[in-house]
Amino acid sequence: MTFSLKFFPVKDLIFSVIPTVGTYFGYLQGVSPEILPNKYYAIGIGLIASLVLAIIFYRENVKSYKKSLAELLATGYFMNFTGRLGKLLKSKVPIDFTFKDGSVLSFESKDILVEIGIPGSLQALTTYSNSVESNSEIIYVRGATGSEPFWLYGNVEENILMIYEFPRTLFSLASYLKTEFDEIKKAEKKSKKIYGYFEKKIEELRIINSSLLPQGRFIFKHV
Repeated sequence: MTFSLKFFPVKDLIFSVIPTVGTYFGYLQGVSPEILPNKYYAIGIGLIASLVLAIIFYRENVKSYKKSLAELLATGYFMNFTGRLGKLLKSKVPIDFTFKDGSVLSFESKDILVEIGIPGSLQALTTYSNSVESNSEIIYVRGATGSEPFWLYGNVEENILMIYEFPRTLFSLASYLKTEFDEIKKAEKKSKKIYGYFEKKIEELRIINSSLLPQGRFIFKHV
């Protein structure tokens, strides 16, 4: 991503790096003066050291930003979709679904399986989402979410309702990291690490919120 002052460690340089470098070089000069013949050497070396540390801190800040962004999207996705659907499937009453032809079919929660494709890269997300959209249909959950529409991709397969899902929220990363996703090759390479943060957070949330998910009915699939 392009250089941004918001990731530049100004405070670290002022309050930590520069004083620390000055202290160490002052100590070295006191122990062995020939190492630093004069103050200009000390100033020059201190500035170089500060610059190197600033670059390291800057890269770490950018990395932390990307990781935090991916984890935030993962948390929102999990709670708004996975947790929401998990509560629905833990219910003891049949759930009604409206299909595109207007028909309404009712399924016991035990007869509903959910496959969630967790992509490893932008290309994987695109490929899986295209497959889901092409091979399944949009269905609506009836009467379970009040006035807010709740739709899913799914198919009836041997009396089982298979719901196919993927984190559409990951497509929004392009708007946050424009320069990372401005060309296909760069986007594919950069997305792998960021999507890895997303997947790791999803796995963490699955463990923490295992009580919200009906056992055996959610299949998290790496795609």
